Amino acid sequence: MDPKSIFSELQDEIESGELAPGSVLKQESIAERFGVSRQPVRQALDRLLGSGLVVRRPDRSLAVAILSEREATELCELRAILEVAALEQSLPGLQPSALRKAERLNDELFAEYDPSQILELDQRFHLALYSGCSNTRLLKAVGDLRRESRRSTLHQGRGAQERIDFFEEHAAIVAACTRRDLDAAAQHLRCHLTQTTARLLSIPTKDQS
Repeated sequence: MDPKSIFSELQDEIESGELAPGSVLKQESIAERFGVSRQPVRQALDRLLGSGLVVRRPDRSLAVAILSEREATELCELRAILEVAALEQSLPGLQPSALRKAERLNDELFAEYDPSQILELDQRFHLALYSGCSNTRLLKAVGDLRRESRRSTLHQGRGAQERIDFFEEHAAIVAACTRRDLDAAAQHLRCHLTQTTARLLSIPTKDQS
């Protein structure tokens, strides 16, 4: 396996939350896992370090980066700006079938407890709402930011209030879109994404000692 493939797989595991913030990445363990020498692993880790997904600790080891409060807030603020813009451009041409799809995906999301599936369903939910937007550059920027914020994997237990809130926030956005109430839809989406800040900051981390 080449360095690019190792980098891509580790990147996906970090962004999906499979590799939790604070997890130490050991060259020898990764090399053994992928069946390669340490050299391609070292190159892959250098790329992760350059991307900001991992950080070097005082003992020179590498660990999955933890989003600071400032970083999480900035990420959610930027997502709110871009995703509200995407929704505003989408709503005039948004098909009823897309709204029904979003409603169905929200029901499936509420019933799902696998983190990777939650991420996938949440992505599809929002893309359904933005399907009427024809600005491809805007949608790409939205996708890039959503990929970065995949580290906010939801870990609520069954019946947790945060999980109920998440479902109800989605439902309120769909209801406003169904009424073609742009102001209400934008307000609900903005509030929903702002709440993501708290979820980003509550990601469980591993012992960094």
